[in-house]
Amino acid sequence: MIIPDFSFEQSLLPPGTRYLLGIDEVGRGPLAGPVTIGAFLLDLQTFSPDEFNRIKVRDSKKLSESQRQNIQKYFKQNNYSYATFSTTSQDIDTHGISVCIYRLISKALKFYSSQYDFCLIDGNFNKVPLVKEGFREIESIIQGDAKCFSIAAASIVAKVDRDSQMKKYDIDYPQYGFCSHKGYGTKLHLNAIKTHGPCPIHRLSFKPLSYKFPH
Repeated sequence: MIIPDFSFEQSLLPPGTRYLLGIDEVGRGPLAGPVTIGAFLLDLQTFSPDEFNRIKVRDSKKLSESQRQNIQKYFKQNNYSYATFSTTSQDIDTHGISVCIYRLISKALKFYSSQYDFCLIDGNFNKVPLVKEGFREIESIIQGDAKCFSIAAASIVAKVDRDSQMKKYDIDYPQYGFCSHKGYGTKLHLNAIKTHGPCPIHRLSFKPLSYKFPH
């Protein structure tokens, strides 16, 4: 497992950066449910990398559900600033997943616009449109959720929020097993779709749904 390295993270920042915003998304690949962005603001004057190492802030995919929940509880108890933003499966079908993620990133940047000095975003995307919108001091990092504490923290709060949404959908549509697979294309989920057809939170533009149930 790659462990975030704060010295690497610091090397990406302009001199004088105090407030660092990390952004990451979860839910790009599932066949159902929202895509969710997490945004996490660090005050580098008070931030302790050793403390984040102690509580095991990592890429959310490398943590268990209970670990993620405990870490978010720590964030809340210690008054860290974070926010999540989601869009629906209908929006994803209408506009495409990449456009939806871009819009959520833009929304997060607007939300924190007067609070951050620099922003690190997970992935490899063209930031020119964001710069044209007036968002500057941005850098995208491939595997940023594995390398940077700010992005890893954002990935954790996003994952906890999206999982919570999928558990609520599991109550509404219990035949699909959303509580267990969170909308990803597992064998259980694909068999449920075959048996019951899609429900209102399925992404009909995603394969194999797009083949069987064109929207």
